[in-house]
Amino acid sequence: MKKLNSTTTIILSVLLIFTGIGFVYLVYEIWTIFGFWRLTLTGVIEVLASIIFLHLLGSAKNESNEVVIYNPKEWPKLLGIVVFIGVAYYLYDYIEKKEDLSELEYYYGLSYLIILSLVPTLIFLYKLIRDSRDYVKINNGVLSYKDNRVSEEFNLSDIESCESENNGVLLNLKDKTTHFIPLKRMNFNVRDRLNLISELDDIIKQKKK
Repeated sequence: MKKLNSTTTIILSVLLIFTGIGFVYLVYEIWTIFGFWRLTLTGVIEVLASIIFLHLLGSAKNESNEVVIYNPKEWPKLLGIVVFIGVAYYLYDYIEKKEDLSELEYYYGLSYLIILSLVPTLIFLYKLIRDSRDYVKINNGVLSYKDNRVSEEFNLSDIESCESENNGVLLNLKDKTTHFIPLKRMNFNVRDRLNLISELDDIIKQKKK
């Protein structure tokens, strides 16, 4: 058994070393193909677009006749996707026009754009469309939500407290059970999550008075 464990450790160590070497080589090749400052600039643009369009813009709250509905808006996230696609196209156009690239370097750069830009963007777009009808509603003392095909509702009088957890909201019920609402999976951004949790916490505290 000790010999087997020792062999497994050696194999894992070798794999880890080769993975590390491969990662360093990947970074070196990408910097060589696109250039350090070009990648840095486009990376900063994508980070800023992610913060602004995916996490800050677009209030999800609608209130009418004492009914409060949080349904995340899609347009800020779509603008973020447009920025990501624009950055990817800029880098693609760069390697298309760069004359001193070898064929191997060209396909290496193209693979980088497909794996780290195109595929994640398409996955994000799919999730955005899939979750566009998700919501959290507070109406007449009842908290309800829809997460794709999952729908639940709770009487606010049955909720002891709520708290932020794992990019969602955890409901602590008076019967000592808990229920988790996965807000991030429902397209709620940081601002939406904080606003919902704050409002829900205020309502629960008011009902205790």
